[in-house]
Amino acid sequence: MALLIILITCFMIILATSQPCQTPDDFVAATSPGHIIIGGLFAIHEKMLSSEDYPRRPQIQKCVGFEISVFLQTLAMIHSIEMINNSTLLSGVKLGYEIYDTCTEVTVAMAATLRFLSKFNCSKETVELKCDYSSYMPRVKAVIGSGYSEITMAVSRMLNLQLMPQVSYESTAEILSDKIRFPSFLRTVPSDFHQIKAMAHLIQKSGWNWIGIITTDDDYGRLALNTFIIQAEANNVCIAFKEVLPAFLSDNTIEVRINQILEKIILEAQVNVIVVFLRQFHVFDLFNKAIEMNINKMWIASDNWSTATKITTIPNVKNIGKVVGFTFRRGNISSFHSFLQNLHLLPSDSNKLLHEYAMHLSACTYVKDTDLSQCIFNHSQRTLVYKANTAIERSFFMRNDFLRDYAEPGLIHSIQLAVFALGYAIRDLCQARDCQKPNAFQPWELLGVLKNVTFTDGGNSFHFDAHGDLNTGYDVVLWKEINGHMTVTKMAEYDLQNDVFIIPDQETKNEFRNLK
Repeated sequence: MALLIILITCFMIILATSQPCQTPDDFVAATSPGHIIIGGLFAIHEKMLSSEDYPRRPQIQKCVGFEISVFLQTLAMIHSIEMINNSTLLSGVKLGYEIYDTCTEVTVAMAATLRFLSKFNCSKETVELKCDYSSYMPRVKAVIGSGYSEITMAVSRMLNLQLMPQVSYESTAEILSDKIRFPSFLRTVPSDFHQIKAMAHLIQKSGWNWIGIITTDDDYGRLALNTFIIQAEANNVCIAFKEVLPAFLSDNTIEVRINQILEKIILEAQVNVIVVFLRQFHVFDLFNKAIEMNINKMWIASDNWSTATKITTIPNVKNIGKVVGFTFRRGNISSFHSFLQNLHLLPSDSNKLLHEYAMHLSACTYVKDTDLSQCIFNHSQRTLVYKANTAIERSFFMRNDFLRDYAEPGLIHSIQLAVFALGYAIRDLCQARDCQKPNAFQPWELLGVLKNVTFTDGGNSFHFDAHGDLNTGYDVVLWKEINGHMTVTKMAEYDLQNDVFIIPDQETKNEFRNLK
């Protein structure tokens, strides 16, 4: 059979450090060598910057808006891989990684995915078009990510071509449980079906029967809205209004739509409870404007933003009203906190993210911790040229308490689980193979083992269900002002198998009751 080869040449790509790409290697945000390479996709920047309403040339624009919380997620992947490499799990076999910044855009994620699928050890960036990929050897064996469901779906459809395992730490759209459409996709978090069911249960239990809902105009938001409508009807809850925001910050109509939605909320004065299925940057803008307009409501937070320090530290956020939300079940991330304390020991020559963080931090040296994230975000809107400065890179890590505050425990744990799942599957696959050799196995073989693997973390055992989901349950959180700071406190656990809230003590039960 004739073989058709497609050459993927180096397109104009803008890096995490906002510098033009000259070779495909410039596109990598962080990398480390190993016998087995794991790919990573993280939305480290919030959007692509464009001076035009729509693309006119096939090039990826400059990425801006450095997100501390997602930077920490990439560090969690690196830390988890280091934990495996420093253990006896894969004796003699080292895991490496290639991590890419999606810039919260499907287009950028697809460019990275093409590189994941390119042929291993080829002098040119080449993806072969074949009828059978059973013996094809791509440059990575599996991919961790992405976070946003909209991006994950696009990436998954490409990875399906080679049945390359994709393990997401955050994508919760219900449709991703469909193994006909997404056969190589797994995740270490539950499907939104369970979260929405829990939300509807909470709303019904609290006696709220007249609510509003705000979602994003993408697959994630539309699917969540449709499922919520079904669950609301089943629990005799009426929906007063359904509002939709553009999915991406690069859409310049977002500000107008936020104002329209808040005006709607003011008009619907009898609606006091609003369910919010949005990304963090949407909620940040929404709440800032709502505070200006003196809007005070009960907000039901999805797992996307319920524990986001970026939002809890908004000035006067207490004026927004009460926030109760759902977040992924937390695990023990004490080793990650220790890793952050020693971040200055991490080799930075192959980690552009550390370089960029150092530059932003040096520009915000005299800013207090509570304003540091916003200062870094604002500074990252500008064009940057990195200049190596060892003094900066050794001193900026002294502010590791700031990083610790921005680490979202549920998400960090989900990333750890994703890496550990792959680590245990690779261990099982390599028992009868020499996995120091790059051709020891193909990605589709790893997928078969991964689907059935049982792995442990912190003394707990985990495995994927028939849909590739890890049904760990949720923590229910309540925002409280403690000593002048908004604090996210755990109020209950939600057992998704039995559809019940587990409340630890009488004081918390009273708090739960008082939500009414």
